[in-house]
Amino acid sequence: MDDRGSEETAMGIDVHTFHDVRSGTATHVVSCRTSGSCVVIDPVFDLDPKSGRTSRAPVDAVVEFIQAENLRLEWILDTHVHHDHVSGAIALREAVGGRIGIGRLVIEVGAAVRDVYALPDAATDEAVVDPFDRLLDEGDRLPFGEQTIEVWATPGHTVDHLSYRIGNAIFVGDTLFMPDSGTARCDFHRGDARRLYASIHRILAEPEETRLFVCHDYGADGSRPPAWETTVGAQRTDNIHVGDGCGEEAFVALRRERDEGLDMPALLLASLPLNIVAGRFPSPAANGRVILAMPLDVPGHAI
Repeated sequence: MDDRGSEETAMGIDVHTFHDVRSGTATHVVSCRTSGSCVVIDPVFDLDPKSGRTSRAPVDAVVEFIQAENLRLEWILDTHVHHDHVSGAIALREAVGGRIGIGRLVIEVGAAVRDVYALPDAATDEAVVDPFDRLLDEGDRLPFGEQTIEVWATPGHTVDHLSYRIGNAIFVGDTLFMPDSGTARCDFHRGDARRLYASIHRILAEPEETRLFVCHDYGADGSRPPAWETTVGAQRTDNIHVGDGCGEEAFVALRRERDEGLDMPALLLASLPLNIVAGRFPSPAANGRVILAMPLDVPGHAI
């Protein structure tokens, strides 16, 4: 876990970011300067897909920071049901409290995941909803110290994707990457390149100095250190997929062609049944081991 703090933002908030090397995820801790309250966006629980080993290290790093800064955690927010890392939401709430929020369409995503994994009847809509303290909708406003978190529905990468605006900063999840890395794929659950284009342009309609914080960065395939903060202005001019006036048809064609050639994330099959319940692991089996089932794509039985 590599962490780097960002510079202070305007509008009375500070942002400190933790970068998880394995998944390339940026977890943002946003604090209200005057109240000492904070919110954590997209926390990570470490899982090595090769060995099956898990670690609380990414969560513990965030907890240590919150405690060292004497912050009070109010909200733990996931931007969507992630396909490339395990959410640390449950573990973080157990450690320092706070309320877990995610988009209401987690129910729809959860139903699809239950079907693919043939999860038991106990994995109902109610079981999916249970770990979350609040299901969020477009236009919701969450109290956060003396600040307000504005909830924006930004579908496209996935149907349930949200972005969060706090002050002059927008936490865009997987809607946009850094300008030299473009935009997120659209071939997961009900992803749609046209909807992603519309969501991106909603964000890019904001003033050019608006600060944007992304959820993932891989250092442009290792050509630079990981980064996660950019601006509306930089994205408008420099984003390799949507910058410089790229039109909707060109973007949709580019995105569809790229998605056809992408490999699936290493943690896709392990993360989905966990993330529809905020990163809650199943109870141990009779032999004391925690088991995750894996659906297989075999002839006559596609995933």
